[in-house]
Amino acid sequence: MAKQTSSDSMKPSSRHCVAVIGGATAGAEVAGRLADRGISVFVFEQNGRPYGKIEDGLPRWHVALRNKEYETIDEKLSRPGIHFIPNTKIGLHIDFAELVNDWGFSAVVLANGAWRDRPLPIDGADEYVGKGLVYQNPFVIAFNHAELGDLDNGDYEALDDALIVGGGLASIDVAKIHTLELTVEKLKERGIETNVDELEIKGIPRILEKHGLVWEDLGLKGATLYYRRRIEDMPLMSTPEGADEERIKKVEAVRRRMIDKSTSKYMFKVIPLSAPDGLIVEDERLVGIRFRRTKIE
Repeated sequence: MAKQTSSDSMKPSSRHCVAVIGGATAGAEVAGRLADRGISVFVFEQNGRPYGKIEDGLPRWHVALRNKEYETIDEKLSRPGIHFIPNTKIGLHIDFAELVNDWGFSAVVLANGAWRDRPLPIDGADEYVGKGLVYQNPFVIAFNHAELGDLDNGDYEALDDALIVGGGLASIDVAKIHTLELTVEKLKERGIETNVDELEIKGIPRILEKHGLVWEDLGLKGATLYYRRRIEDMPLMSTPEGADEERIKKVEAVRRRMIDKSTSKYMFKVIPLSAPDGLIVEDERLVGIRFRRTKIE
């Protein structure tokens, strides 16, 4: 973990000093490069640890990737000339205008990451946050911290027949969390002990087969992911710049195989060509979404 700097030594004193807001991947990269050039760097991080979306955006089963990224961030933030200040929110603990104008920094770099979810594109949708509508960031954070017991999970428990709007890797992770957690619960009711990590590695059908069960025996519907374009258009693998038609077709085929593998292994469904168009509200709670069919020409 990066070494911390006390509040008594936070203001810069040397000629070239830079403040970096955010200590995760981007912030650590900026800090490391500046420190390598002999510039003093003060990294302000709102959380106790500088791992950002690596810690709270990647579901906890990505152990190897998370540990690798943790080591990279720690190495960069531990370089000479870098001062790490955790648990410090700009605008709450430190006034942003004062930081920019009065603290004497040569520059202030904003590396505060992708902390804001893309809103559901329906007028009035955000009125139902916490009342049937849950965004990806707080949901995955709650999932990752559930075993630690250091956060209040609130309304972020996995639910059967969940409706997910998206199409990228993050939306697939959300669908997996729902089906994996619910499968663990259903098997526990039958006296079968397993966990999310085992199910994620081996797949739900394989574990069920081991115990003489099939998916239908659990009485679960599973999550459904709605995407506005074709499955072949899902941003799961990038298309190389300047790719010809043959290369594009290969990328599209890989995307299709990725979805086929994920849906069969983790028992969720994908409905393409569906764009959110309206809210279904009952008793002041969001209970569903109306979709309109789209067409790709």
